[in-house]
Amino acid sequence: MFNLKEIQDFAPFCLSCLGRVVGKIGFGLDNRERGIEILNQLEIQEVAGLEDSLISDDSDCKICDGLISEIPNFVVLASASMSEYSISSFKIGTIVDKDLLSRESDFQLVFGDNLGESIKSQLNRETGIGVWKNTAIEAKIESPDAVAIIDTSYDTIELEIKSLFIEGNYNKFDRTVPQTRWPCSRCKGMGCRRCDNTGQLYPDSVQSLIANSFSRESLCTEDLFHGMGREDIDAAMLGDGRPFVLELRMPKVRDLNLEGLGKEINEANKDRIKVSNLRFVDRSRVAELKNTVCDKSYRVDISVSDIISIESLKKGSQRLTGTVIEQRTPTRVSHRRADLVRPRLINSVDVVSFEDNMVELVIRAQHGTYIRELVSGDKGRTVPSLSSLIDANCKVEVLDVLNLHLEAKEEKND
Repeated sequence: MFNLKEIQDFAPFCLSCLGRVVGKIGFGLDNRERGIEILNQLEIQEVAGLEDSLISDDSDCKICDGLISEIPNFVVLASASMSEYSISSFKIGTIVDKDLLSRESDFQLVFGDNLGESIKSQLNRETGIGVWKNTAIEAKIESPDAVAIIDTSYDTIELEIKSLFIEGNYNKFDRTVPQTRWPCSRCKGMGCRRCDNTGQLYPDSVQSLIANSFSRESLCTEDLFHGMGREDIDAAMLGDGRPFVLELRMPKVRDLNLEGLGKEINEANKDRIKVSNLRFVDRSRVAELKNTVCDKSYRVDISVSDIISIESLKKGSQRLTGTVIEQRTPTRVSHRRADLVRPRLINSVDVVSFEDNMVELVIRAQHGTYIRELVSGDKGRTVPSLSSLIDANCKVEVLDVLNLHLEAKEEKND
């Protein structure tokens, strides 16, 4: 049975803190009702009239330091913090002083091991119920739209809003825009004379041209762009487009008209970019997108500095078809990529046209193949190359990504 002397050492305490010592048993009762039952048993076991010496008002409790009495205030704070956001579900979390939690643990051990419920659990539950009654927003444990973390020592709230994720495909026709925003290297995005105080090396990007409309409508604080790979700035992205996921952080509005926004983006950026297949997805799609690789087809216009025959060109192209080349990290990206030699399969190389030392090729190659270096050889860093096979200096003048062959996708392995 209970040791009254040990219990009295923690007095006075509120009925909720007393009832919480057996919070994991006695279903159908709240903690205050459990506290009344325990008090009745103590009075039967020991002596009547214990309530006056043991039980305090909620605000004067030595166990919770009055936190139970603060629940109505926490409900108001949490409800107010969510009022600006269009959300359909939420969860409450709390930060409680470590000394208080230690005192609670010592008190609960008097009644037995592993029987009690933490005060954090009660605060979360009862504050959540109050917010639900105030706002009619559903309380949800798994993947809620919002998580309100209440610091009970300072009566402050940190609100975490689940990001929105929109997947789609983009085509890029403008050869002057990068895929993502490119901070100015001189000012690191702060703004300077070199970047005309924009903080960006390029005024526009695929990311900004797509995200600006979504950011305006969602009232988010930040957007992130996750693409399935990327093309060079001066390369077009044609065909069915490149899959991407746009992440909108801390959005105040979640119910977005994707069809309308897609139409707006396409009309405002004719001849620059196009978006298609817009749809809402969850966070897991970002990792799936990043880890998916596939063959790609390219159209390239090549200048040849030496006089060659069409037969020589076709023979060189045929020799590349089905060949596994060895590509050392290209000189142009060696400052930001590890210096490695990578084997890459060239599926096919087809000559489309050849006139006045200008060649048009269509190339299908394994993911991660550097097409410019496949053509030029990069001073021997790519072996074999078209230049080495036809014994002439070749240079890519125009490059288009024609298609990502997602029907043959695989998991990234390097």
